[in-house]
Amino acid sequence: MKWAIMAIAAIAAGCAGAKPAPAEKINGLRVVDAGSGGVPVVFLPGLCGSAEVWRGQIDHLRGSRRVVAYDQRGHGASDRAQKYTLDSLADDLETVAGLVRLNKFWLVGHSMSGAVLSTYAANHGERVAGLVYVDAVGDLRDASPELKKWFRDAPPDLGVPQLKSMFGEMLGPKAKPQTREKVLADLEKCDPRAFVELRQALVEASLAEQAARYSGPKFAIEAEGEAPFAASRLPGVQRRTLAGVSHWLMLDDEAAFNSALDEILK
Repeated sequence: MKWAIMAIAAIAAGCAGAKPAPAEKINGLRVVDAGSGGVPVVFLPGLCGSAEVWRGQIDHLRGSRRVVAYDQRGHGASDRAQKYTLDSLADDLETVAGLVRLNKFWLVGHSMSGAVLSTYAANHGERVAGLVYVDAVGDLRDASPELKKWFRDAPPDLGVPQLKSMFGEMLGPKAKPQTREKVLADLEKCDPRAFVELRQALVEASLAEQAARYSGPKFAIEAEGEAPFAASRLPGVQRRTLAGVSHWLMLDDEAAFNSALDEILK
């Protein structure tokens, strides 16, 4: 019994001190690839975010299944592009999945990346085990002119200071200090053109039709409250909510988010 207790303690200590999953550059994209077994999960950060926003989920899941997360083009440590579109981001996803040899996998996307999930699944549904939209955008074509203008407009001199001001407002009072610090730090490595062009693309995207073309499981984990143009309003999406969190819910309440994600992936 003594040796069994010591062995368990050693394992626990090893897990507590586990090193972060390393990253490598693949096709100009910074990719984190960790764990093995189970149905793999691919995580996509939102607009101007990096794969590191998913660190809590990567470390949570890597002991039981393979986990892949990457900085999208123009974000984090990935290369920039001449032009940013939802189709090009979906093409990057297909390239990464092929190069790291994924067959069928779950897709988890935050915010803007919900549109990438819908775009990808509409054309590669046979490879997708399920979709998880994390406080993600839905179809904006019927949004008010004011909301569309908010997505389309950008200051002509847009740079990191302006991005930090805009994201500071979006973080709101519910964001934890460490969430705010992480989100604002990621803006230092975001291509402002990616921010402008992808926001504009969201207004025109036919995401309801794209989501409907994928017949597999679709879930949304969202911050509590009304969200008329959220991904949970897309066809066939089942909604779960978390209370007391900001738009970056996976950072604000890691334990609650991981629990909700576990329920979906089981």
